[in-house]
Amino acid sequence: MEHVAESAIDDVVRGAVHFGSGGGGDPYLGQQLLVAAVRRHGPIPLVTAAELPPDALVLPVVSGGTPHTLVEKAHSTVEAETLRTAVEARAGRKCAAVLPIQLGSVNVAVPLAVAAELGLPCLDLDLMRRTLPSIDLTLLRLAGFSVSPITVVGGSGVVAEFSQGSDAVLGELVRAVLPPLGLVALISAYRVTAGDCARLGAVGSISECARIGAALAEPGYEPYLRACGGRLVCTGTVAEVLQHSSDGWPRGVVSLDTPEGFARIDFQNENLIVSREGTVLATVPDLIAVADADTSALTQTVDLAVGQEVHVLASPVDERWHTPEGHAAAGPRAFGYAVDPVRFDGSTSLAGAR
Repeated sequence: MEHVAESAIDDVVRGAVHFGSGGGGDPYLGQQLLVAAVRRHGPIPLVTAAELPPDALVLPVVSGGTPHTLVEKAHSTVEAETLRTAVEARAGRKCAAVLPIQLGSVNVAVPLAVAAELGLPCLDLDLMRRTLPSIDLTLLRLAGFSVSPITVVGGSGVVAEFSQGSDAVLGELVRAVLPPLGLVALISAYRVTAGDCARLGAVGSISECARIGAALAEPGYEPYLRACGGRLVCTGTVAEVLQHSSDGWPRGVVSLDTPEGFARIDFQNENLIVSREGTVLATVPDLIAVADADTSALTQTVDLAVGQEVHVLASPVDERWHTPEGHAAAGPRAFGYAVDPVRFDGSTSLAGAR
């Protein structure tokens, strides 16, 4: 895939929902933002890291905020320009391309729109290969990179910068400044070059979204499973949805009445664990999606309704999340559950030991 034209946006955003694993934000506003940017500036060029000089500075971009506010609040061109100016001033040189930090409906659309607004190409890769709730949960962080420096730009033009510190503290500080900035901000993190991206090897992210999104447009869930290499975990009727968001981020449990017994999905932003009658069937870091049984459209977990017939589908994630370090950062225990990781296919092996 060499560029993102308006004709490809539906597939790209639909496929990005897959990587949101039940979260990642409602796709509508991000998609409208991307369509508007492409109509103003034309198709967005996609580049590989190898096409750029190894020392070229890239601009990592993520839209940070709670899902409820991401539905209502779009980023402006001024925010994108302010973010780029702050990062370039700190680095002392120009950015050569935009780099999506994560995959998800909002955070594929927003970096592409930012690239269009800034007149930069977008790298066809990302740093997570899925959606996770914190910017320090990346493959780059697993490779030993610090998440700092972090730049946060709010809608009112306020800029917050965190130049150094422990990743855990920085993550808390970013979350702390979001409420006064309006609960949504455009964020850049990491000091990354094209050479770093090439060594990371997480290539073809936007193209993969388009490929999976095209499969999701076909009838039934089978084309989607073939595209993402996943499996059907169970089919059932939503019996209960319990959720709360005392800190702004949705957490809860979905109960499903299935022919094999009651199943439950535990979620914190994204779906983390699916189990049935006490048996864990799949967990984070693999992807757990919920599709409407009638339309096969992937659904945000917070949008599920009692009585809705759904399919629960699990699929694999980048193998680096299945190392001991990956499980420590993004396995179920990292989210407070006393459960060992179970892969999408029901196995429990670590990367390289299958």
